[in-house]
Amino acid sequence: MPYRSLAPAQILTSAAVHTMDANNLTATAIAIKNGAIVGVGSDDEMLVLSGLGAVHEHLEGRAVIPGLIDAHNHLLATG
Repeated sequence: MPYRSLAPAQILTSAAVHTMDANNLTATAIAIKNGAIVGVGSDDEMLVLSGLGAVHEHLEGRAVIPGLIDAHNHLLATG
């Protein structure tokens, strides 16, 4: 079935997802496919999206901040 190719490959659940969305600041789950976020919401909402073979990771309340990228430059090497 073609719709299965749209299913996320990874689901992070039981997290504290900081969405930066003024209408919905926090969520508990995030769905990821090909390195991109394809869904944010409750654990139940995101688990419904997952297909066979999706990796589920239970984060035990740990924070997820999508889009936070640490360039980790060393001043003497990059300045």
